[in-house]
Amino acid sequence: MNQPSAPNDIRRDLVALLPKMRRFALALAGTAAEADDLVREVCARAVQKSHHWKGEGRLESWLFSMVRSLWTDEARKRKGMRDIAAGSGDDAFGKPAAILVGMPEGLAASFLLVDVEGFTYSEAADILGIPVRVLTSRLCAARLRLAAIGVEATERRA
Repeated sequence: MNQPSAPNDIRRDLVALLPKMRRFALALAGTAAEADDLVREVCARAVQKSHHWKGEGRLESWLFSMVRSLWTDEARKRKGMRDIAAGSGDDAFGKPAAILVGMPEGLAASFLLVDVEGFTYSEAADILGIPVRVLTSRLCAARLRLAAIGVEATERRA
């Protein structure tokens, strides 16, 4: 899925990448509705700008960078209006997603890109527009947070 064989193949590849893009968008946006809006807009832009993608690197990385960029632009417009309330009624993804969405900004996206989607540290840092050392720090914090949640859940069951 690195390089489409023809320019119009990007649409087929987009369809295959929708679940991954949606997970990433959810980690950034916090709600399914916002994630869906992000993915929809990125897909439209990707098709419009498919001539800009030269087939160098992974299409996935290009798309994830677009998701992050669009989310950042929209977050600036809303400036401080993002509110992820516990129990917001958006439980379509279950507890694991709720845990990720509840993490401080940047932790969930870093964890998702590296540990779920399988991007290298360098690729994930490029997608997020941050240095690798910042990504590493965020990954450590996210993993520690998830481990603490796991220990807490185990202690409650005991």
